[in-house]
Amino acid sequence: MLRALITQREGHNMYGKSTDVLEAAYVEFYESMGIRLLPVSNFTKDFDAVVDQQFDLLIVTGGGTLHPRHYLEPHNAELQPRRDAMEEQLIMYCVHNNIPVIGVCRGMQHINALFGGKISYSARFKVPRPRGVDHLARIVNTDRYVKINNFHSDCVYLENMSTMFYPIVVDEENESVEAFVSPAMSILAFQWHPERIFESEEGRLFSRHLIQDFLGIPRDDAKPAID
Repeated sequence: MLRALITQREGHNMYGKSTDVLEAAYVEFYESMGIRLLPVSNFTKDFDAVVDQQFDLLIVTGGGTLHPRHYLEPHNAELQPRRDAMEEQLIMYCVHNNIPVIGVCRGMQHINALFGGKISYSARFKVPRPRGVDHLARIVNTDRYVKINNFHSDCVYLENMSTMFYPIVVDEENESVEAFVSPAMSILAFQWHPERIFESEEGRLFSRHLIQDFLGIPRDDAKPAID
């Protein structure tokens, strides 16, 4: 069984106390592929103890807004400074030590920003993408499309993607990145959420297979028929 460090949201409970938050969907999804998750607290002061654990990959999760310096537009949204600092340390540690990294939604945006890219805040898409409604995206260098879920309003436009990455799935109508990869740094990142629900089985399987192929583990479902 593979072991993955996974980052968490930085939040507050009903008493105003700081908390770490991890959606159950991540646990269910990755455990179904034989990957055991090791949640990383945003509040630990012992980074060495975190990375001294035996682990095979890092998952950088979604949820929330990054520091304004990473965006093309100003914003005053609530920040997660401890999470940002922990994720940056973990991402750079893994890149320098050839450990695979998977970024999801905010995680993809954070990775893009750390390597010189920019994020668009509350993007004004030419073709609206309502939250919770799946949409078609094109698989780069093919004539195939896949229907993916949508739980974000910020985005990375193709022109603002770091030159360190290659897009592999794009929203053609809005010229935005839906997934990118860096073989050299062993990074795979999604703007959508592989662990959440899809309107189509094809979208779920496509996401699952991308992760399995990236990690070099066997596919456990039949290949989806993607138009």
